[in-house]
Amino acid sequence: MKSFNKLVKTLAISTIGLGIATASISEAKAASLVPQTEGEIKTNLGCLDPNNCIDTTTLPFGYTVESLDYDFDNKGPQFAKSRLFADDRTTTNPELTAFGITFKAEDEGTNPLIGQTWFRPVANVLDELGNLVPFENGRLEVGRFKFDLGKTVGEVRLDFFDTEDKNFTGIIEVNGVTLTGQALFDMLLPAGPDSNIQTIVLKDVKDFVVQLGKPGPQSVFKRTGDGVALTVSVPESGTTVGLSVLVVAGVLTLKTRKRASQKA
Repeated sequence: MKSFNKLVKTLAISTIGLGIATASISEAKAASLVPQTEGEIKTNLGCLDPNNCIDTTTLPFGYTVESLDYDFDNKGPQFAKSRLFADDRTTTNPELTAFGITFKAEDEGTNPLIGQTWFRPVANVLDELGNLVPFENGRLEVGRFKFDLGKTVGEVRLDFFDTEDKNFTGIIEVNGVTLTGQALFDMLLPAGPDSNIQTIVLKDVKDFVVQLGKPGPQSVFKRTGDGVALTVSVPESGTTVGLSVLVVAGVLTLKTRKRASQKA
């Protein structure tokens, strides 16, 4: 397994409504909310294949996921609601090809560690006639999703893999409150090196909206856009009592080859 090199630097520490404070990510053992079985996460869109559908409400820590419209500039083809998958990047998932989605054993750019399962959004676009068409064969990891945990949780940790476009991936709503101004800016991640991992920790949260990736041609990757994978975890036991909403963003880097589109 490839090893990570940690850049010992806290990129942002901020709170909403409570001024500036410092804190560290909890050392308590965390339980991942990413299903360890591959498949499509059941959202308000249902699932493409009912035989390959994961109902997250039946998991040990039950929660729901809603896919939201991802339209940020009102220009050109517009993004429809994205689908969300639990995916181990080392498998090709041939059952998805019938739906216009191709997961390669090694993607062009977004390749988490071997043996790990991550949330993988799949973007769709609407053409000029309003027809829904798969974009990049399912290999553009872009989407906007609302996670509802069903109860207030003391701490939720989100790890973002391969954020390379700045100030676009991150949290845009917490506990039903849409973030604006400085609060929103503090919750959006900076650009990192290839295959970086950045972390956001939310305190005392019931639901949140996460935005993943940035589509091209507005992205620094003109042909494909910036795809981002996600994991979400909560402490396995006990409740972490803390500030209302806290973000701690740190960077880990992994030496992998650059995405092909970066060379364009």
